[in-house]
Amino acid sequence: MPEKKDNKRSKNEITEIDDTYQDKQKRKKRRIIVAALLAVIGCFVIYYQMSHVKMPDFTDKSLSDARLWATKNKLKVSTKQEFSLKKEANVVMSQSNQAGRRVKKGTTIRLNISKGPNPNQQLELPDFSKLSKPLAEKWIEENKATNLSLIEEYSDTAEKGKFLKFEIANSDVSEKKYRRKDAAKVFYSKGKETYKKDISVPNFVRQTRNEVETWAKNNEINMTYEETTSNDLPVDSVISQSLAKDEKIAKKDEMTVVVSLGKGYVIPNFSDFSMEDAANAIDGVQVQARGIYTDNLPYGQLVSQSVPAGTVLNAKNDLRVEAVYSLGQPYLKDLRGSYVEGDLQKYFYDEFNSKGVNINYTIRQVDSDQPKGTVVGMSVHNIFLPLNYTVSIDISLGNLGSASTSIPNNQKEQPTED
Repeated sequence: MPEKKDNKRSKNEITEIDDTYQDKQKRKKRRIIVAALLAVIGCFVIYYQMSHVKMPDFTDKSLSDARLWATKNKLKVSTKQEFSLKKEANVVMSQSNQAGRRVKKGTTIRLNISKGPNPNQQLELPDFSKLSKPLAEKWIEENKATNLSLIEEYSDTAEKGKFLKFEIANSDVSEKKYRRKDAAKVFYSKGKETYKKDISVPNFVRQTRNEVETWAKNNEINMTYEETTSNDLPVDSVISQSLAKDEKIAKKDEMTVVVSLGKGYVIPNFSDFSMEDAANAIDGVQVQARGIYTDNLPYGQLVSQSVPAGTVLNAKNDLRVEAVYSLGQPYLKDLRGSYVEGDLQKYFYDEFNSKGVNINYTIRQVDSDQPKGTVVGMSVHNIFLPLNYTVSIDISLGNLGSASTSIPNNQKEQPTED
């Protein structure tokens, strides 16, 4: 039977032993141990990678960039600020952690931050009048004088690029005490400004001066105003203009308009008028005619006039003229018996002093039978006098027996002195 043959064959098989079995088991264990160690190391590396971050180089970068990175990577930032001429404000100058190294999250990184140039530092200003604009810009950049501005403006006298002036905003700060924080300006010329002739000139005739002034101001025109009288146009109306209507003009160009002063009044020679007629010689002008005594001019001859003949007056002038005529020589009439002492002041002023002569009088009290205060004697009377003269007048004391209390006929309405 076949089964019996198989059993017999099995009994005859020899068992073989593998001498490398133990080595294989050892190698297997080592691989397991190495794998375990690698797994541990891997976990540590992963943890390290997750709990640490690579430090960038923030030098010359802004503080805001460093803070943003630190917040994103869960780090704290500590700053120390100091002035610097080389770095702008809020720029990182140095850092405590070396760039490229890993930093544990949650720790603090320390940064040195620039505060920019010291605003209180005193600067030695150069002589800008000897510096061109590019050299001035270079000095400002080198000294970080950020509050010092270079201004260009047009100039009719200085060529382009020429220094014009230097100004410090605070008048209490001198150039020797200038600090970086002080505001100042250096002005340089842009040369003479040129404009295009694109302004159309209106017709100003019969317009008012105010309208011309407004147009000239709005268009920056150098307008000149000439004035003359006109019997046709009212005061301040334009009579003519130097540039025709619709002619083109540019800013800063010059132009002239002639403006009316109103009606003109031609002053006549008042020697052609009598003193009585002079007041009505010119319509619209007030003429004051008066007389004065003279040594050598006949009565009625013109002595002077306040405004020369031929002068043209207008509404802007004083429309008053004085014409002075000669009254001839002063004449002293006989005052005896008709004047009392109280009337003499008025008589001598009205008759002589107000008319340009210096004729005075002296009083002497005398015994008389005439009423007290009556003029009873004169050193001269009924005579022509020089322009400077003093008259002696006798006044009655009314102390003689036959003295009457009556007063001169021309004084009856005036009270007498006791």
